[in-house]
Amino acid sequence: MKPIPTAISLAVAASLIAPVGCGGDPKPRRRSAYADFDCKERRAMYFAVGTLAAQEAGVSIDCAEVGPRVTRWVLTDDGNRIEDSAELAPDEFDAVWKRIDGAGWRNLKDCDSDAGPNEPVYTYEVGDWTDVKTFQCDGLHQPFPYNTIVDELDQRAASIRGKGSENTLEIDDSELSGPN
Repeated sequence: MKPIPTAISLAVAASLIAPVGCGGDPKPRRRSAYADFDCKERRAMYFAVGTLAAQEAGVSIDCAEVGPRVTRWVLTDDGNRIEDSAELAPDEFDAVWKRIDGAGWRNLKDCDSDAGPNEPVYTYEVGDWTDVKTFQCDGLHQPFPYNTIVDELDQRAASIRGKGSENTLEIDDSELSGPN
């Protein structure tokens, strides 16, 4: 018996292995946008106590635990925390972070406010791998640049859709619809 030439035996072996090794989805694999995402422990959060909406309401973005996401919550009068969140694409997270970072959070401190006694109190926490800052501001309307943080986070939170594309926050707006 003559030995099979090496080149032919390698070609036969490759043709037998290829279907097994390359089985599955025939589509080419694309590199995930998340593979190059560097979280850098970035996070931003605000919550307001004493608003008309709830005992406490807040929004945060973070990326350290489960990747880039936005979370919103309310604490109801009976003490229940109702929370909903959504994933953010890495470029979306980076864009929001860039605007929050541009607000100069590293230099912010408790703001001077001439808000009345029944005005809500906003508490902020913003941080990354180098620093974490916590500060407060009283008043229904937050002054610049604090409002930048609120606006950016609220805009992201507005895109959250709960189960079945319905918001899962329990909001009773029956009084707003007027008489039937």
